[in-house]
Amino acid sequence: MSFSGASADDQHRDALRPLAVVVAAMAGGLVMLAVVLVLIGARLETPATWQLLVVGLATLGAWGLAMAAPLPRQSGMPLLAQVQPFVVLRAAVIEAPAMIGLVLAFVSQPMNLLIYLLPAVFSLAGLWLFARPSVVVRRLSRAS
Repeated sequence: MSFSGASADDQHRDALRPLAVVVAAMAGGLVMLAVVLVLIGARLETPATWQLLVVGLATLGAWGLAMAAPLPRQSGMPLLAQVQPFVVLRAAVIEAPAMIGLVLAFVSQPMNLLIYLLPAVFSLAGLWLFARPSVVVRRLSRAS
């Protein structure tokens, strides 16, 4: 019996490390955007109802897609090759409400920090819960 020195989980973790860095950078970018908004003078004020409705619906839609969207298994492709498109798609969908909030923060007069922070917090949580490569690998392995 030979011992390879690295388990399959360690090999997956090493192969997915660059993708995990991309997701972490996206999360860090959301935090940095909040810092920039504070530095340029955005205020924590109650946003207009329509703005709350827009970011609320966008957040619900993004989380719904992340939780309920099926992950089709492509036959013949190795598991790790399937992970990258799913992680990137999930991260982009989950980050979209924060980007909508950013646009609405700039549209508001005076600039409104809260309309960005609300969806950004949910986007950060969604990136952690649904878009990490290890989470996608687990879901793909269960689907097969």
